[in-house]
Amino acid sequence: MRDGHILATVDLGSNSFRIEMARLDHGQLVRLDYYKEPVRLGAGLDADGNLTPEAIERGVACLGRFAERLRGLTPDAVRAVATQSLRSAKNPEAFLIPAQAALGYPIEIISGQEEARLIYQGVANALPKDHKTRLVVDIGGGSTELIVGINTDAHRMDSMKIGCVSHTLKFFNNGKITEKSFEKAVIAAAAVFEEVSESFHSEFWQVAYGSSGTIETISELCGQLNLNGVGSDKITRAGMTEIARIITSSDPKKWPFPELKAQRAQVLAGGLAVLMGLFQAFNVQGMSPCYSALRQGVMVDLLGRDMGDDVREQSIARLAKRWTVDHAQAIRVQSMALDLLAKVRGTVKVVDAQWLIWAARTHEVGMAISHDGFHRHGDYILRNAELAGFSRAEQAHLAQLVLTQRGGLRKSVDLLNNPSIAQEILCLRVAILLCHARTDVGAPNCILRFDGKLITWRCDETWRNKFPLSAYLLDEEWRVWEKMGVTIDVQ
Repeated sequence: MRDGHILATVDLGSNSFRIEMARLDHGQLVRLDYYKEPVRLGAGLDADGNLTPEAIERGVACLGRFAERLRGLTPDAVRAVATQSLRSAKNPEAFLIPAQAALGYPIEIISGQEEARLIYQGVANALPKDHKTRLVVDIGGGSTELIVGINTDAHRMDSMKIGCVSHTLKFFNNGKITEKSFEKAVIAAAAVFEEVSESFHSEFWQVAYGSSGTIETISELCGQLNLNGVGSDKITRAGMTEIARIITSSDPKKWPFPELKAQRAQVLAGGLAVLMGLFQAFNVQGMSPCYSALRQGVMVDLLGRDMGDDVREQSIARLAKRWTVDHAQAIRVQSMALDLLAKVRGTVKVVDAQWLIWAARTHEVGMAISHDGFHRHGDYILRNAELAGFSRAEQAHLAQLVLTQRGGLRKSVDLLNNPSIAQEILCLRVAILLCHARTDVGAPNCILRFDGKLITWRCDETWRNKFPLSAYLLDEEWRVWEKMGVTIDVQ
């Protein structure tokens, strides 16, 4: 991306939807615009875990307004991510389909681990590199992300299903905040965080930072109460205790917080209880706010992909190493598949074949479980592994490619309806067949064409005589495609 290029991120949180836009200026991102709306999607889950029509309508309407600000931006300059509410909803498609139509761009549902990674990237890029071990906490509407790291490297990450909206609904749903109900809320929050205290206790870090609305609000209230000295925005136990005393002993209309917005006041008790429980469980004495979080992390990640620093590459490499993939064979299949794709398309750029490359690199991950049905094992691993940088939909797509590497094709009929993806599936399957001996054979001198309906294969008799088993396997492969209604023209 060149200087002047504009990037945008959309954060579909459980409490608020946010949009941020920035311009690239000499390698730095300069904020141009920021806007948020309190959608409270997390409060729109019914007793069965489905998003209600009213919640869907609120969210879609908000994204329709966001779309006006994104008008004219290319797809590679915009990334929209959804978090806990859509992770937990039983009917995410009921929201995603109209939401993507309203926004005009794809929306990714990211895992809790991926959310934590992106939050840390946003925070780390806003802080100086002081080489101190940091605890980073982000309390959202439906989840709380926890990260311990040094500079830009995250060492431990977790996502807990507790947030300001969900905790408010659980303990203060009637709007009453009593000393007794607040105490119960703090104890319940502490119990949640104690489950992971062995990874995030104060003995494992030197300084604590918090990000996003809940922590920003509590920091501002501590400042308004002037409990830590003039100009201090640090969150302390004493400060939170005083805020708790105020909100449990008086009507919200009488709270001495004139700058507290009504939407944030509605979830203040839940958010404060979550943070106080966390302080107890991890022995936190003080926390500084950081005004950078998920959306900034998404933007940094988006910029990194364009500049060749794609964290997904690192995830694929780690996955292959963990599952003891035969690296030489993976690269062999990758090279063959790219050669074949170049024959099909006339030319091919790596950026346009990234999914084929990743599928080739991971097609044997399932062998660590069993050779029998390893493509199915690989599908399961890829769908359920924590792959930094990948959304749920992206992991599912990669898993489906790996599943389709062998056997019948009816299991992936949806992918075959896309001619470009069908070409990649063909090239992956043929490459695996041609590399069956696990030796470097090189791509055959042949003609391969595929438009989604007709496969054309031309290869001289010399090659067939030299590699009779490969020729036989290819004949079997063509029959598989014929069963899907594809015409085969082979000579």
